[in-house]
Amino acid sequence: MYHHAGFTDSAQFLRDVSQTITIIEDSPSNKLMSAEASSMAAPFIDAALHRQRTNLSNTSLSYYLKGELIALNLDLLIRGWTRGQKSLDDVMRRAYDEFYVKSPNASYYLKGRGYSIEDFARIVSEVAGRDMTTWFAKYVRGVDPLPYDEALAAVGLRVTKAQASQPYTAGIVTDRDDRVALRLGTLTTGSPAERGGLQQGDVLVSIGGTNVSRDNWVSVLNRYKKGDHILVTVRRFRKNMELSIELGDPDVYDYRIEELPNASAEMKRLRAGWLDGK
Repeated sequence: MYHHAGFTDSAQFLRDVSQTITIIEDSPSNKLMSAEASSMAAPFIDAALHRQRTNLSNTSLSYYLKGELIALNLDLLIRGWTRGQKSLDDVMRRAYDEFYVKSPNASYYLKGRGYSIEDFARIVSEVAGRDMTTWFAKYVRGVDPLPYDEALAAVGLRVTKAQASQPYTAGIVTDRDDRVALRLGTLTTGSPAERGGLQQGDVLVSIGGTNVSRDNWVSVLNRYKKGDHILVTVRRFRKNMELSIELGDPDVYDYRIEELPNASAEMKRLRAGWLDGK
């Protein structure tokens, strides 16, 4: 698998997948936008120019990256359920054969036909040997967290989650286009900053009574810890407002794929086949 993708070693491949998991799982939009909805919104997201303020950073999801993780999970689940006899490759071959090679042409200039999610889920079900309708409803059309543990366990791996090394922000995002004032950009959905009443466009004046600037606001905020209630002063419509925010869990986490300490010989056999693309 990693050889087919152009990686030179399996460790590099697993690091790359871990990074993709981190990007998706740390995104607030992962709880709001499904992979299907993301693909349908592609014309409005991909390389589009937005002159007005939007909330896309909190609500839009990369269907490229989420699709990669859906494929990863499907491939490993199928390999585990069939003891390595089948994989996502078999699904793609059957889809190609049914929708392209053997289907009547959809038009006079285009060979084959298009297909729906239901069509694809049916083929996955046939290859996997079990009904995948609910799986697609949860993870492709829905926003349930992908079943990493079940999928990776088939090849003796697991995902671990640890606090990221970057400083805590409480969901505060600054507008980099404003070079004068410490103006807030689009706040992270559900963050302490948003729950505390801070709004996009506010100018951040002080944190915990200490005046802040673009250079020091992060370090001032990080003097405090989870559970602390701190006063934050912002300027809104030319008036100063004092708001209270309660600091919570880390903003983001790092996800890593690691080997299960008790991985069996069968798991390792399936892993070798998966990594070699067999």
